[in-house]
Amino acid sequence: MKPSLLRRCLAGLGLALLALPTFAATQSSSPPLPAMLASLAAAGKVKVVSQFATEVPGLRGYVISSQDGTQVVYGDHGYLFVGHIITPKGADLTDNYRARYSPKPDLGEVVSKLDANGHLINEGRSSAPLLYVFADPNCSFCYRFYRMAEPLVSSGRLQLRWVMVAFLQSSSTAKATAILSAADPRAALHADEDRFDVAHESGGIAPASSQDKTLQQVLQAHVSAMDALGAGGTPTLLYRDAHGHWSAQVGLPTGDWLTQYAQRKALPSPEG
Repeated sequence: MKPSLLRRCLAGLGLALLALPTFAATQSSSPPLPAMLASLAAAGKVKVVSQFATEVPGLRGYVISSQDGTQVVYGDHGYLFVGHIITPKGADLTDNYRARYSPKPDLGEVVSKLDANGHLINEGRSSAPLLYVFADPNCSFCYRFYRMAEPLVSSGRLQLRWVMVAFLQSSSTAKATAILSAADPRAALHADEDRFDVAHESGGIAPASSQDKTLQQVLQAHVSAMDALGAGGTPTLLYRDAHGHWSAQVGLPTGDWLTQYAQRKALPSPEG
């Protein structure tokens, strides 16, 4: 999963909670914001897009946005909580809240910006069905997607545009830089995946010895695009649905779904 959007603003908190006095309500019709959240909003660092009651008694949820994207956080009696709420049955309420209360992204605009900014890794026949794939060099699920997709790509039935991101491990940025700065980024990506160490969840390419500021900005722009989609992990896919509209899916699709997409057939859920 990608790190918290509040990392810079709440440095050192992780999943901790803050014991702070309740901040005065900005609107009489809404409960008061947690003090830290109200402070960040007043400073212009985040914007509270929406707030809502959760299934947990007394706990209120907030969708916040910044230049880096959107995130769901929670407040109760002056405490601010950063993290996911999982029900006793294993359902992720935070993902549900994000989908329900976050602004709906313009996926076509996200695609246009990705294409305009460049640094995508293209492979496959240009006439084949197209998938954009957000991937971290150290992502084991991206590796599994790569293994499923490559036979379709090499046979001319699928076209991929890889969107590199870097957040899973401390070496992710240096490995993504090594891929994007290579003379042949496609070959470098294949080297990373073909030599992937599944046991240690580590891509096989050697990390770059130095960082390129331009590529740092590219990687951050790609993470921002993921945030705009409401995506919290890799792989994240952008694809055209049965009506030709852009759709997004977070997580590894099934092999059947990928084959049907390559055959331009009506699609079930990517997760099966």
